[in-house]
Amino acid sequence: MATLGDRLSALFRYRVGKFDSTTLPDDLGIYGRTISGSFVNESSALGISTVYACVNKIASTVASLGLEVMVEERDSVVVANAHPAYDLVKYEPNSYQTAYEFWETILAHAVLSGVGYAVIERDTRGYAMAMHIVGRNDVDERKVNGEMAYVVRNYGVVMPENMLTICNLQRKSPIAVHRDNLGLAKSAQDFGAEYFGSGGQMTGILSTDEPLKKEQMDVIQQSWQKANLQAGTKLLPFGFKYSRVSITPDEAQFIETRKFQAEEICRIFSVPPALVQLESQTTYNNVEQQNLMFARHTVTPWTKRIEQEIDRKLLLSFERPQIYAKFDLNDLYRGDMQARAAFYTQMLQNGSMRINEVRKKEGLNPVEGGDVHLVQVNQIALDRVQAYSDKLSSNETGTI
Repeated sequence: MATLGDRLSALFRYRVGKFDSTTLPDDLGIYGRTISGSFVNESSALGISTVYACVNKIASTVASLGLEVMVEERDSVVVANAHPAYDLVKYEPNSYQTAYEFWETILAHAVLSGVGYAVIERDTRGYAMAMHIVGRNDVDERKVNGEMAYVVRNYGVVMPENMLTICNLQRKSPIAVHRDNLGLAKSAQDFGAEYFGSGGQMTGILSTDEPLKKEQMDVIQQSWQKANLQAGTKLLPFGFKYSRVSITPDEAQFIETRKFQAEEICRIFSVPPALVQLESQTTYNNVEQQNLMFARHTVTPWTKRIEQEIDRKLLLSFERPQIYAKFDLNDLYRGDMQARAAFYTQMLQNGSMRINEVRKKEGLNPVEGGDVHLVQVNQIALDRVQAYSDKLSSNETGTI
């Protein structure tokens, strides 16, 4: 009869073809023990403040962005608010979640464990009418009747076209890949908690040259441990000596270790340290640059994954590419008031934007006459540029 280990090995061979027996438990996510001795998995890793801050920053930032379903009509692009997928992605993906909570949750799953899953429910026409998030531990990818499918606990078999999947690089959990790195951060955190929890008392050895019975040793040990729970002077029995065997936080470079590991975690999740309240040589002048780095190199790849998955799973094949999902990333690239004013001035003078478009981006109501494009020549309307040019030409001809 096959043992549990044999069945797990067979399952792993089925999934990847080959394996290293020494790393099999970690590859399957069974154990989370690290070299430093700390236990780290996706749940316990959230207890590390920098991990929580990075996951929260990515998930909440993406969820707060505007997400629309757009449609190309002739020479213009408008919001496809009549499409069934529009309300799902923008307002109500299901009966118990807002769109913000849905995208924040599935992104947190993807960032933390490598993949975020949501089961898609469809109507008789094939259009998506609801999306329900399921945890990675509740999903098993395997072949069903010769085809790859998702087997969801307490739900059943879900075919790939009915499973919305948001994944990171190679669908691997960064917690599992960097477990030992995170274990060091967790150990440093636990060391600090244990040190201050014991009132700053260090681990040591009580020794004496006098022979003692076991009962006497137990009494003295219990008395010493009880005394250590309270601050104040400790009295050693006659002939006893205390030798410290652990190191102080200064000797362990406690602060430096915690700071370095926090920066390492930021590197794992590609989040600039300043955005999770780490100093990291941050100055007022380079905070904006770190925000731009976060927008370009962290947020944008995640939004692209979501857009393409929506196009693939929530839109019907004949609707593409005229209909597509699009995040509004303008807010991420907005500078300060002075930089925005200079940008808008340039766009208005070149006729690239209308006054009401600028007002809408700034949250202001439209004004009368603000829907025409202007150019720099006396700020006249584009539809009068030709008449103005003809008038100039006629004047020049008359003078000649």
